Amino acid sequence: MFSEIKNFLSQDECDKIINECSSLIKEDQIGVEYNRQGNSVEFSKHEQLKEIDQLVCERLGYFIHNRLTYTFALYGPDIADTGYSFHRYRDKDKLFVHADGVFSMDSEIFYPRVLACVINLTDNEDADLIFPRYNKSIKSEKGKLVTFLPHSCFEHYMNNNSGKNRDVIVTWLYNKNIQCKKI
Repeated sequence: MFSEIKNFLSQDECDKIINECSSLIKEDQIGVEYNRQGNSVEFSKHEQLKEIDQLVCERLGYFIHNRLTYTFALYGPDIADTGYSFHRYRDKDKLFVHADGVFSMDSEIFYPRVLACVINLTDNEDADLIFPRYNKSIKSEKGKLVTFLPHSCFEHYMNNNSGKNRDVIVTWLYNKNIQCKKI
């Protein structure tokens, strides 16, 4: 199941986020991280991104309560986000085929993910987010929120052949009611 919400962020909001985050990219950290190439900036690690963090949090909260709850049947669980990460894919960078998975066991205590969220900050031809199992290709459109289930049957990838940077914000929504521990 997928959801695409155009104009989740305005053109000006996208430009502001790109400008703020671009100044924080450390070129020496560019490379392969997780299952992708490129570079990331985590909002929570930078005090100067607090206003942008709040903007994205409030906007996402609005859409969770007014649209995504109904689209994905998120009734009941207390939903939170994992924090926001700006990610830049340079021309020719790749997001390798992977599925996000319900659990991220980065710490001793973790919560099940219920939704993966990608906010496109740039328009990019030939840099679609592709879900091969569903023969689904989602265009990279500035300001669009893309959501999908973080399960193994939603593997996806992206090849940035657009001739320019592809900038996105990524987060996951998780169920705060179910606490899991590593054993």
